[in-house]
Amino acid sequence: MIKLHIFHTGSVKVDQSIPLHERNPLAVTGLFRGKEKKRVLPVSCYLIEHPRGRILIDTGWDTKFAHERPKEWFGMVDKISAPIIGERDGIDSKLASLGLKDNDIDAVYLSHMDFDHASGIRLVKNAKAFYASKEEIADAKKSKFRYVDTWSGIAEIGAFEYQETGIGPVGKSYDVFADGSVVLVSIPGHSHGIFAVKISVGDKYVILANDGAYVQESFEKKIIPGFTVDNDLAAKSLEWLCTCREDGNCIEVLANHDPGVKEHVVEL
Repeated sequence: MIKLHIFHTGSVKVDQSIPLHERNPLAVTGLFRGKEKKRVLPVSCYLIEHPRGRILIDTGWDTKFAHERPKEWFGMVDKISAPIIGERDGIDSKLASLGLKDNDIDAVYLSHMDFDHASGIRLVKNAKAFYASKEEIADAKKSKFRYVDTWSGIAEIGAFEYQETGIGPVGKSYDVFADGSVVLVSIPGHSHGIFAVKISVGDKYVILANDGAYVQESFEKKIIPGFTVDNDLAAKSLEWLCTCREDGNCIEVLANHDPGVKEHVVEL
């Protein structure tokens, strides 16, 4: 049996153009936009309890943002993606509710290295290993405007490499346990290295869409994220997620920031 825990580690306040792509390139900054354009969305991360190990997907917000504001980019990052989190909302507290500590985690895989997905690394710094895709790590090193470095001096993030498997929108994936049960599927567009997770037992499976789709409207109206490195690839990745969602063997496709997704457990 595989057990999947869906956690919400606080929320993020963003302009609606981030989950719901708009043509105005400045809209994502929230500049000259009214309060009615703001959305508060959950920030999710996921614990996979597998017979061969415990895997954490993303780390959510750092709880330091319960009492301080992000200062990067002269404070602009706080206007674009404002953290909302309480002291007991972090991933460390979520694990503790299950009787677990960070050193009980065999590996942390970062779907991508954006601020809201990686800043909680400090809270699980004693996990046995940390990974992101080779492409994501390369971009995080060279794009200081996009990525806020919250891991240097805390965790060494190793690189995994996608293989040509024919799985997913671009036919690339990485099999965590080499048995098809937990597969990291390349879904480029929002970033170059981002992955979705396909968790399978037999024919049944769950997909963690991460930021390939932000909310239910993303699926229903085929809306790509506001931040992309390639719109065409983002659309192709979203189409693959929608195809999975329509598959009778698919139990759920979970978008990371969807307010309609509550904390729950899926057993496969």
